[in-house]
Amino acid sequence: MQKIIDSLIQQTEDLRKESDFERFKIDLRSGLEKLKMETDIQNFKIERLLKDKNVLSSLLSKTSSNLKSVLQELEKRADELNILLNTIPAFVFFKDKQFRYQLVNKAFTDFAQLKQEAVIGKKLTEIFPEYTPDKAYASKEKDCIEKGVSYYNIEELMIQGDKRLSVNTNLAPVVNSKGSIIGLIGVSWDVTDQKRYQQELKQAKELAEEGVRVKSAFLNNMSHEIRTPLNAIIGMAEILKRTKTNQAQEEYINTLLHSGDELLALINDIFEYSAIETGKLKLQEIQFDMHAFLHDVKTEFEKIAKEKRLAFELKYNRELPQKLIGDKKHLHEILKNLIDNALKFTSHGFVSVSVTALKNRKGSDCMVQFTVKDSGIGINKQEKENLFTSFSQIDNSLTKQYQGTGLGLAISKKLTEMMGGEINFQSQPGQGSSFWFTVRLEIPATPSSKEAEKNREIEVRNILKNYRVLLVEDKLINQKITKFTLLQTGCRVDVANNGLEAVEKYKKNKYDLILMDLQMPIMDGLEATRKIRQIELLDQGQHAYIVALTANALSSDRQECMQVGMDGFLGKPFKPSDLFHVLHQLIVQE
Repeated sequence: MQKIIDSLIQQTEDLRKESDFERFKIDLRSGLEKLKMETDIQNFKIERLLKDKNVLSSLLSKTSSNLKSVLQELEKRADELNILLNTIPAFVFFKDKQFRYQLVNKAFTDFAQLKQEAVIGKKLTEIFPEYTPDKAYASKEKDCIEKGVSYYNIEELMIQGDKRLSVNTNLAPVVNSKGSIIGLIGVSWDVTDQKRYQQELKQAKELAEEGVRVKSAFLNNMSHEIRTPLNAIIGMAEILKRTKTNQAQEEYINTLLHSGDELLALINDIFEYSAIETGKLKLQEIQFDMHAFLHDVKTEFEKIAKEKRLAFELKYNRELPQKLIGDKKHLHEILKNLIDNALKFTSHGFVSVSVTALKNRKGSDCMVQFTVKDSGIGINKQEKENLFTSFSQIDNSLTKQYQGTGLGLAISKKLTEMMGGEINFQSQPGQGSSFWFTVRLEIPATPSSKEAEKNREIEVRNILKNYRVLLVEDKLINQKITKFTLLQTGCRVDVANNGLEAVEKYKKNKYDLILMDLQMPIMDGLEATRKIRQIELLDQGQHAYIVALTANALSSDRQECMQVGMDGFLGKPFKPSDLFHVLHQLIVQE
């Protein structure tokens, strides 16, 4: 542009004549046009530059604002992460590939009693000089970084000054955006209290088990000491009942038997409750006739109700199956407890029992509900809370009028739960009570054999006629009672006073059946059975049925008897019908 201007000025100075002026006009016009064009271009460039400058300035301003916002957000997230890490009570740490700490949280530094800058860049043994790392732990950290393996719940003992902590640690590799392992992250948490609680729990468990063992041993001894004389009382009463007596003597004998049965029931309740509490009670699933069972229950309690001038009724619906499978013995016990209570606490009016097969059957199972209603004294609100508690009665002031241990309902509740049901009641003071319970029973797929229970004794007697029996018992009175019952069958009976005598007699004679007491002097029944079974191993043609006669009531005793080679188990005291029942199962149904 300056060159054009300089050229025009030079031409103006060179003008000399009119023809030069004409040529100059043409050059001037051309130069001015060029000058104008260049000026426009220059102005455009300047305007473009100014515009670009404004855009750039705007972009820079916007980028700066966004960058500031991003930095603020990152700073906020960093603060949140820092708060989170330092709030976690566990020890959190990050190590590089040289196993040097690069990040630790406040819990870590508090335990180490160091500031974070004193930890960063150092290894574990430099921070905790009293700590000797386990070789297995060091190997796991190495695998974590070199192989990318994660580990969980690594147990370690950490020592720092007077602090000793049991810790569990999780390790995991840290990978960058390129997929390379740059270190490991670990989380350790204090499980010292948990370990202590576990140890205390273990000790408490051992104490409890020892308590159960001592309790079981005590119950075994008590069972033997109480049942042995009771066996003599009931046994002699049974023998007297079979002799010729007058009416007064018969009443005395019945009173004696009734009292003996009540005492036996009390003992059974105590031992059964103990067995339930220790988990040793096992239900026996057998097939039985429910209709016959209910008929027997009705017959059993009608007489008692009649003596108290109470109306007694037992009914069941048509849907109730006749043949069912369940624990008949304990079902009878639950029902008996409820009916006994109803009769006990009802002075006038009625006691009724209804049995219903509920419709909600599952496969071959049937839920059966038993309801016992009475018009007795009822139960008030305060007494309802502890009704199913062991050794609890509805009113201490009534104990003199209504005798009992307070175990019946507690046992009934636990038994119904074991049989897949529940128990509950409704009652109003002075308006009677209604107790109900449910049990789950199985419906047999095929009808049972029609072998009548009343023929059981006859079948056993017919077999025992040809048997030679050895009775092993150290108590003279028990020898007399059991021998009397056996002799009624026509069998031959020998008696041994202890286990050693039994073994010697077995060596000399061939016995078909041995009734073996367990607790005897010189040699007990378990050891005697072992030796007898050893003798039979040498003489493969000889084998005798051995039935335990014992006052020990716990299931563990039954298991021990079976382990040494016994075939059956009969608890003392027993009635002749009990003996025939066991023998029928052993020698008839075998």
